[in-house]
Amino acid sequence: MSVKLEKYQPGAILHEAIVGGFRANGDNFNAWCRRHGITPSVARNATFGQSRGPAGKKLLARLIEGAGPDFVEHTYRRRIGEHVRDYQKEAS
Repeated sequence: MSVKLEKYQPGAILHEAIVGGFRANGDNFNAWCRRHGITPSVARNATFGQSRGPAGKKLLARLIEGAGPDFVEHTYRRRIGEHVRDYQKEAS
């Protein structure tokens, strides 16, 4: 499966969806990173959008694949929807 990164806005919601994907699979973000030779702080930079170049995008796609792209997408959509509803309540 090819991950379409343009549908995701890097940040806390995406990071939490990815971390949640690893947990749902009985894994751990930091452990997955270490097994794949990735420094966890570098991976966090990719999920939070602090590394948006080609290498950061490639790493982000690997993280989403590793966490489970269907889980990440579902969780991300749900959390974005919650955020929008909360924002609309505060704006009213």
